[in-house]
Amino acid sequence: MIENWDDYTVESGDFKMEVLQQKFVPLPESGIYFELSGEINLYNSQVMKENLEILITKGIHHIFLNFEQVSYIDSSGLGVCLGIHSRLVKQKGYIRIVSPSEKVRYVLELTKLKSLLQIFPTLEQAVNHT
Repeated sequence: MIENWDDYTVESGDFKMEVLQQKFVPLPESGIYFELSGEINLYNSQVMKENLEILITKGIHHIFLNFEQVSYIDSSGLGVCLGIHSRLVKQKGYIRIVSPSEKVRYVLELTKLKSLLQIFPTLEQAVNHT
């Protein structure tokens, strides 16, 4: 059902989202794990959204996004996360944020989105959460 995503990388300015293969934490069959880095802002959040939507149409319904290397996120980036979350919930899927950087965590707390989005300190906890 799902293609080989080993080399799936998206770059836009200083933003990068890259698939990481997890040998120690098995993902759900329709899952994918990205490591994001740089800034998620007005200029590159659209690139992130378009690529995540493409993956959803290809059968990916469990998205894990590692935000450890994300130095900045603005309202457009948060909007993408919420929009994708809403779309996946309707398809019995989810988006889970893993290991957000201190700056991202602060923004999530400030905007009170920490209670809406699923946030986990490790990939293993995100995968095993029911």
